[in-house]
Amino acid sequence: MNAGAGAEALGADFEAVGAIGRAAAGGGWSRPGYGAEECRAIDWLGGRARAAGLEVRLDGAGNLIARLDGQGGPAGPAVTMGSHLDTVANGGAFDGVVGVLCALDVLRRQAGARAAGAPALPLALELVCFRDEEGRFGALTGSRAMTGALAPDAALHRRDADGVTLAEAMAGAGLDPGRLGAARRPAGAIAAFLEVHIEQGRILEDAGIPLGLVTAIAGQRRISVRFEGAADHAGAAPMAARRDAFAAAARFADRFREMVIARGGGRARGTIGIVEVAPNLGNVIPAEVRLGLELRDEDEDRLADLARATAALAAEAAAALGAAATVRPRHATPPVAMAAAPRAALAAAARAEGLATMPLLSGAPPDAGILGAVVPAAMLFVPSRGGRSHCPEEWSDRPGIEGAARVLGRAAAALAGGGDG
Repeated sequence: MNAGAGAEALGADFEAVGAIGRAAAGGGWSRPGYGAEECRAIDWLGGRARAAGLEVRLDGAGNLIARLDGQGGPAGPAVTMGSHLDTVANGGAFDGVVGVLCALDVLRRQAGARAAGAPALPLALELVCFRDEEGRFGALTGSRAMTGALAPDAALHRRDADGVTLAEAMAGAGLDPGRLGAARRPAGAIAAFLEVHIEQGRILEDAGIPLGLVTAIAGQRRISVRFEGAADHAGAAPMAARRDAFAAAARFADRFREMVIARGGGRARGTIGIVEVAPNLGNVIPAEVRLGLELRDEDEDRLADLARATAALAAEAAAALGAAATVRPRHATPPVAMAAAPRAALAAAARAEGLATMPLLSGAPPDAGILGAVVPAAMLFVPSRGGRSHCPEEWSDRPGIEGAARVLGRAAAALAGGGDG
């Protein structure tokens, strides 16, 4: 398939996926994991892959796997590529979709070359479309199931915001919940994993660089902080005598931001996303404030240091306002470094295509972070206009996506033993 035909097919793919789950004019896309619209998108993808001559199946989690065998046949290892087609509610048209369609483009080109007489590559090539990446039932359901990081018995009882369990949603999607554990791939089945994704930030756009080579997936610390003071009358209690829990929380929040900037090496991120005030009345001094915050960084030691500094800062802010602070860790995931060999393959492929790259940290946890914990993985970013994501305004330019697809194809072929692709 020539470059022009490839670009035309890729454009048609975007139009087809964009017609699934679209809200009214001006609205975004809603394809919740295991919901009817995600199922429609998966069905469309399967049909498109079969039309290209690929073998297609659904695994126990409902992940779609499209495969072009290598010289090792159906049992041989594969260089695997992919992402997801589900969205957040009223989300955008590119998050996840770019990675799936770039991978489809790579396999379609390879299948066309094979049909024209080109020899099979030593390793197979695969496209995987993961289910429920966005977290209707907990983030990254499909990739966790594929790597064995998901406990099926517990996962099947998870409920979405409407009380529907994962087991019920899978059954409604025509899948057997009892086979969820069968999605785990055996050791050696995936030789390497590659994912193209939108940046979901504006660093590439601001720098005028077409591609980002991801260095690592940031680790996370989620922490709850509770400030306890004393309720009192807002009009009668003297300012100096108050034990105002909100004042303590506000002091902490201001200093938390400055602490992350000062100690984070320019790469750490800190966010206070949950604030609950009690009794939450205009004429009562707050007796309690609960904060939910998170820290993200690519360096495990720095994450630990930031978590310790957060606890010390909370205690200091509480003491200054006559309150008490309780700090509890809630969730932790380690950073995942991208592997040297697939990163080098992407870098070489970009040079061959004449496309500049820059190193970038992925602050969001994509499927590549889950796969990267068990197999060599690497990730390529394309620019996001204005840094917008998870909203209808999400946009990545088509020529940039087409360039990323070419780079992905070269890198995948090289990793599969086909030279420089």
